[in-house]
Amino acid sequence: AVVSTQSGHYGRGAWLDIAFIMVSVTCLIVETLPEIKLMVSDNSSREYKILFTLDTICVGFFTFDLIARGVTAPDKKGFLTSLMSWLDFLAILPYFVLLFTKESNNTIEILRVLRLARVLRVFKLVRRSKKLLLIAHVMKKSTSELSLLVMVWLMAVVVFGSFLYYAENGKNENITSILGACWWAVATMSTVGYGDVYPKTTWGKVIGTVVVFLSMIFLALPLTIIVSTFSKTYRARKCLTADDNTDEDDDDEEEKDDANGPVSVT
Repeated sequence: AVVSTQSGHYGRGAWLDIAFIMVSVTCLIVETLPEIKLMVSDNSSREYKILFTLDTICVGFFTFDLIARGVTAPDKKGFLTSLMSWLDFLAILPYFVLLFTKESNNTIEILRVLRLARVLRVFKLVRRSKKLLLIAHVMKKSTSELSLLVMVWLMAVVVFGSFLYYAENGKNENITSILGACWWAVATMSTVGYGDVYPKTTWGKVIGTVVVFLSMIFLALPLTIIVSTFSKTYRARKCLTADDNTDEDDDDEEEKDDANGPVSVT
């Protein structure tokens, strides 16, 4: 078994898949290090051959896994329309495109996007973890709450960004447009506050204070609903798993009684 349906623990096949995913992602990260990037720029270097060989082995495994799941899938249409199947396909596609494409001034931007698509291999982990699938299920059930959060957040960004622009216009060299002020609103409302753009006038600081206060409310209300949905879904899944385990225990006891035969009473 790949993943135990009751406990959610990984099986041997899942651990092998996870190992290949980790190796592939590690290669992707390592080849961007400045000292390694300089070495792998030469296709004849030892470092390039090592990373290319590891990536080829990983892509070969992912390709075999995708084809095998497609062949053995009972619902072929469901498999072809599944989001995870397409993510798996997009994760291996860059390798084959880059393999047969020569880098030039016309294709360099496209190749950069394709290299970035290799990071999609991380999402293969979702299929191997029931807990990650649970989070995805909760996010799907909370679509309306998330839509409300995004809509309110965007409205607040535009409104307060416009207020700050007119309060700081001509007095703050870092805020030269409403779009630039909206970036300040994004950083402030997310409670990150990079500090690259900040108000300098009195009215600008008043607006900033209001934004910081309201941002906690904007984020807290929808997130509370999402957390509540997660708790309900988690408890429901836990109860379902407990019921399945109880049914299996009852079936095992009945099989043992049948194997022992009728008990004679003297």
